[in-house]
Amino acid sequence: MGTSHDPDPSATFGPAPASEAPVPEAIAVARAPAARGQPLAVRIALLGTTGFLLAISWQVVLPVLPLHLSRIGYTATQVGILVSLLSLAMGIVELEVGRVAGMFGRRWTLLGGLLANAAAMIGVAQARAAAAVGGALAGVGASRALMWAPLHASVAAAASEETRGRAFGVFWFLTSVGFLAGPAIGGVVGARYGDRVVFYLGAGISLIILPVIFATTTPGRPTLRLTASGVGAVLRHPTVFRLCLANHLYYAVTGIWSTFLPLYAATQGLGVLVVGEVFAVQGLTYALVQIPTGRLADRWGPERLVLPGLAGRSAIALLVPLLHSTTALLLAGAVYGFVGGLVPVTFTTLMARLSPRDRYTTAMGVYNSSGDLGFFIGPLMGGAAALLGIVGPFVLCAPLGLAAVIAGLGVAAAIGSSRSQI
Repeated sequence: MGTSHDPDPSATFGPAPASEAPVPEAIAVARAPAARGQPLAVRIALLGTTGFLLAISWQVVLPVLPLHLSRIGYTATQVGILVSLLSLAMGIVELEVGRVAGMFGRRWTLLGGLLANAAAMIGVAQARAAAAVGGALAGVGASRALMWAPLHASVAAAASEETRGRAFGVFWFLTSVGFLAGPAIGGVVGARYGDRVVFYLGAGISLIILPVIFATTTPGRPTLRLTASGVGAVLRHPTVFRLCLANHLYYAVTGIWSTFLPLYAATQGLGVLVVGEVFAVQGLTYALVQIPTGRLADRWGPERLVLPGLAGRSAIALLVPLLHSTTALLLAGAVYGFVGGLVPVTFTTLMARLSPRDRYTTAMGVYNSSGDLGFFIGPLMGGAAALLGIVGPFVLCAPLGLAAVIAGLGVAAAIGSSRSQI
């Protein structure tokens, strides 16, 4: 296993607060040097473009997938279980993405993930039997797991400690434009040409990304060999554990929203086009908040922005059963996107702060895994709650949100108490 670039944790953190365990070497703070060969703004723009296209390749499917599965014969509970398989596969593979990138390098990890994603998306469109559908969705999850963590690690490596919030703000803004455009495109294409065409569109966009990867990555492999013990080293730090737990619960709520909102809208007589519009408005407000959040994270500290997104998304999801019109759902989507948009910049900036440069990919893989396992748990629990009615999954967001807020309070308190040593 490679060693940290900062072999003395106390040199950067100082004495550990009484409430915190000593910071292990594996996650000592490291200051990333400026990226070589490209100006920072250009490199972040290229990485953001990759994130933009990668987001669209999946987001086009978002308003269509639950309805597609429903139309080929699956109940709301079965839809929740099938969709959760995607996130389960993604979460498991992300725990190993540091090892994969260490063996093959970021470039070939990303290229392999894109090719596998295109094939799996076509498989989802063609599959009908439960085993085939579940396998194809798991393939989508596994392939996408190979892409996000290396991208996040590249952003963290490109920026310094003082500019990392703004770098992640720009990256997440461009990526969020993909979150915005994808559902709108998917809703229109699905309404006009049918569900299956949307999956083929997502596969095609995955292939378009391939040339961009060559512009944003280098062909070589890292000199450090990463091992599975890096995952344990990341999670042994109590603040990182709390951060990942809060992220896990946050995405459990998000998984419930994205899976069951289309089904709830259908019970109100609203079609796939309306669902696409709701997700598009959500994506717009989500995107608009990214750059300001990055600037605030650099100025105030990202720990001060942890709680609004955790509490806000749960509260909006809890209100869904009271919403019966297109206007009400559009307004809810706008607020949902705004409060949720605070989370990705804040959490990835904190993860980069708490991780050494030689474990950025592993740390970001653990962070992403916590979210995707939340996406797994959310639809699964929501599917069980749907046995009591379509409002059941949204009521479930109350205890999940409360637990996320409690974990988030622990993160904010721990980071705040040790800020002078960081």
